[in-house]
Amino acid sequence: MNNRLQLIQRIIQKQKVHSQEELAVLLRKEGVQTTQATLSRDLRKLQITKQHDTAGGYYYVLPGGAPQNRASESIVSLEVSGQMGVIKTLPGCASMVGALVDAHDHPALMGTIAGDDTLLLVLREKAPVADFLVFLEPFLPGIVRKAILNNE
Repeated sequence: MNNRLQLIQRIIQKQKVHSQEELAVLLRKEGVQTTQATLSRDLRKLQITKQHDTAGGYYYVLPGGAPQNRASESIVSLEVSGQMGVIKTLPGCASMVGALVDAHDHPALMGTIAGDDTLLLVLREKAPVADFLVFLEPFLPGIVRKAILNNE
């Protein structure tokens, strides 16, 4: 693992970091320059997610710091139409859920795109949606129950 990734892990382990901008400043103080795009890839590669803090904000946590049940509990709904699904989450939780889905690497999944409270799932053409939902259930308990299927 390269030094930048190790440094990111150390920083997040030592203190609450609330944003990529804040993390970039902390990295610069350590002599590491990086772009926002690189930082996004690094956070995804390290499977770093966000967790609620007591002040109502969010901060980054290392894998294992955000239990899977918290991801599951943050899901409000899942609507599927064709080969796409939209997961609605509590504010600030979409990237946590997306990182968890991506980490399990299902061959039917082309990719995810996370906003603040919305996660887009894009499945490969003709991938069985029901099978994918069954795949999600062990690490996102209750997801099948929350699913609304709008297949034509």
